[in-house]
Amino acid sequence: MGVYRLLSHSLSDDALASQLKGDLLLCFNDEKAVEKYLEAANLYTKSQKMIEAIAIYEHLVFLEPDQDQHIVTLLNLYKKINMPFKIVYHIDRLIRDDKLDMALQAIDNSASVMKCEDLIHLRKSIICGLLAFDDIPEEKVMGQIKRAIDELLSVNDELLLQKFLSEIKNMNSNYYKKTCDYLSKNAK
Repeated sequence: MGVYRLLSHSLSDDALASQLKGDLLLCFNDEKAVEKYLEAANLYTKSQKMIEAIAIYEHLVFLEPDQDQHIVTLLNLYKKINMPFKIVYHIDRLIRDDKLDMALQAIDNSASVMKCEDLIHLRKSIICGLLAFDDIPEEKVMGQIKRAIDELLSVNDELLLQKFLSEIKNMNSNYYKKTCDYLSKNAK
């Protein structure tokens, strides 16, 4: 840690010094490395250095993939700097990891910065994930279908709507019928 002290005194950036300490602690498999990384990320965020904060949180997600709070914070940072492709990537990962409720919340929190195509892609993935379980309430599945339909109607994209309907039909004919019923009542 003598090297850390020497280097940290030569740095005027507290966030960078905390990150450096985290790196050194990680080299020795010290559990306090995460604490230092979190400290660095918070300092970067407070000083509006979002790219640096994102880099730290991406590293934390790699180090502790089961720590959901890291992913939530990372998604919020991506939203702040308008990086929808990164949001989509991490929500897709949540869906693949069967963290559907967390993915749903992330979609709702990030919808304002995503393109309709991305939202529909994520909603289809969620619907597919929900249909994999026998005990999921119909209202939950239809809730996602209705939100997708409403989003598609709001952007007036007939091709994307037809593609969505076709995919729902391939997933489950019963939900396809209910989707068509909903669409016929809500199409303008």
